Amino acid sequence: MIWRVPLSIALWLLRVALFIVLALIGVPLIVLMTLFDWYEPRYSRRFGRIVLQWRAQWLVWPYCNFEDGIDGLRGGDPAQKWWADRTGSWTVSKRILVWSAFRNPVDALRWVPLLNPVIGAEKIRFVGMDHEPAKGEGGWYFAWLDGTAYSCIRYETKHYRFWLGNKLKPEDRNGLPDWDPRRIRCDFAIQLKKIT
Repeated sequence: MIWRVPLSIALWLLRVALFIVLALIGVPLIVLMTLFDWYEPRYSRRFGRIVLQWRAQWLVWPYCNFEDGIDGLRGGDPAQKWWADRTGSWTVSKRILVWSAFRNPVDALRWVPLLNPVIGAEKIRFVGMDHEPAKGEGGWYFAWLDGTAYSCIRYETKHYRFWLGNKLKPEDRNGLPDWDPRRIRCDFAIQLKKIT
């Protein structure tokens, strides 16, 4: 297990570098597309709902968000009510810029097979807590998919969360529920945030 830590750090750094390069390219591109209203409601086959999306998706694929839409409203899904409430006074353009350029840039990377694994419950291994920390609980775990290089570290205090790597959880060893988008591909997390 000890060899996994330096390997994980190297892979996380490569993934973060790729993310940063694509995000830096994406910010001005998203600003331009937003200024020219280069978006429309489109059907997301992957999630079976209509979301606000870029036109000519093939051209700007890394900057598409097939789950939440480029505005984060998820086509009116109640699960995104918190975002709709928080941004209710914003213009459509401001909501798109904040969600797509700063909050979730390069969202489509989560569907790239080489970067994001399919979670096999039988391959989940971990040290630390045997579950994802509940809000304000605190604790840590390091989880990985056995036989692969995919891993993550998560550390929480009562008020802060640090999460880096593929979004693996110790309880994934019991299988993933049907509603969990990680069933398709387990995406990558770069989080350092205050828990409210």
